[in-house]
Amino acid sequence: MHNIAEKLSALIDPTRIITKQQDLAELAWDALSVGRIHPERQPAPAAPLCAVMPLTTAEVRSTVLFANSEKIPIIPFGGGSGLMGGALSVRPGLVLDLRFMNQIIEIDAASRAAQAQAGIILETLDQKLNAVGLILGHDPWTVPVATVGGAISTHSVGYRAGIYGSMGDQVLGLEAVLPNGEIIRTRGVSKSSTGINLNSLFIGGEGCFGIITEATIRVFPTPQCRLFHSMRFVSFEQGYGAIQDLFKQGLKPAVVDFGDAPDSDGAGAVLFLAFEGKQEIVEVEMQSALAVCRQHGAAQLPQEKAEQFWENRHVIARRFAQNRRQRRERGLDGFYRDWIHVALPASRVLSFRRAAMEIINQHGVRLQESGLWVHPELFSMRLGASASDTPNAQLALEQTVEELLQLVQRMGGAMEYTHGVGVKLASFMPGEHGYGLEVMRQIKQSLDPNNIMNPGKMGL
Repeated sequence: MHNIAEKLSALIDPTRIITKQQDLAELAWDALSVGRIHPERQPAPAAPLCAVMPLTTAEVRSTVLFANSEKIPIIPFGGGSGLMGGALSVRPGLVLDLRFMNQIIEIDAASRAAQAQAGIILETLDQKLNAVGLILGHDPWTVPVATVGGAISTHSVGYRAGIYGSMGDQVLGLEAVLPNGEIIRTRGVSKSSTGINLNSLFIGGEGCFGIITEATIRVFPTPQCRLFHSMRFVSFEQGYGAIQDLFKQGLKPAVVDFGDAPDSDGAGAVLFLAFEGKQEIVEVEMQSALAVCRQHGAAQLPQEKAEQFWENRHVIARRFAQNRRQRRERGLDGFYRDWIHVALPASRVLSFRRAAMEIINQHGVRLQESGLWVHPELFSMRLGASASDTPNAQLALEQTVEELLQLVQRMGGAMEYTHGVGVKLASFMPGEHGYGLEVMRQIKQSLDPNNIMNPGKMGL
């Protein structure tokens, strides 16, 4: 390890090379908790050899060239808030901590675009945009922690994706360092017909094909108006019918957060709904949406409930930032938690949910919540199992998750729509992509013959 650090010190300021074991231990994991890993497929975590904190693309390039010549793995690390182990060190290597590459290069208000280094935190960029009358469209729960590069690498979805799209949808152009040290730059414009879209190598690529160093992303005018409401339906099915009708009528809510929580106060299912934009349009859209919900039997809840939901949407991430280890160690208390976030044709959501309930009950696992996020096609389930109630609770929970994801794939859906693959879902990639996974592996082999870029992730 010290030999590697000494060699790197000729390329990078030694004060930005980390060798202390305590610091490396914090960079060896992301937010994937021990309790969410299948006990029969747990990866063996590896202590990083060292970590590097680059400031520039040139320093990233130098580090990549060094790692390639030494055949040492590189693990890109952003905010460390990934939930699938995409930043987990599974082989001894170099952690590339990109959080010091946090500069805004340009905010082009006329073009509604911002260019920034990959390590900038989403909340920081959003605050700078707010000062000039713009907002960041990507608004996940991890806004106070996640970085631009990390969000692009997992193609994640945020609360307001209904009108702004996922993070990858907002990418105009990228700069990335390939495994051979070459720097690739795509043009930061909204449309091109000159060949395949090379941004797609890195959107959802989890650092396996190259390291994003800069991004030009679409930004949006600060909405003139934002309206919130929350409603309770008698059942999930009733609320789902209302949401389907909203979309059939062409309404585009900024926020759709819907779910039934058996353990929460009040029966039925609750919908949090928001529209934002120009005031007169938003008011008409909200009134139309409320009318649809009432037609489906919804009861409107107090206004403060919707506003509290909005105000508290990032609280979990702030707790994570204060104590990262707490999330990592979840499950060590004997209560195991996991979830699925799947995409299905809207016509199959209810039939999937019914079949899923049978699987859950067979394994003695507890459903904590089922719901929708953003669109009727994006369905989620939150599950739990207690060692005091369920024999081999962790195994029962993860076998349940496995069967649910396989069912999704058989029904023509996708096993995950927001958090990526990492190590957690790597074993499901053949079922997800078929021969498409082999295509990805051939691209990976062509670009990264020494397999140094985030090895062991995404089934590659």
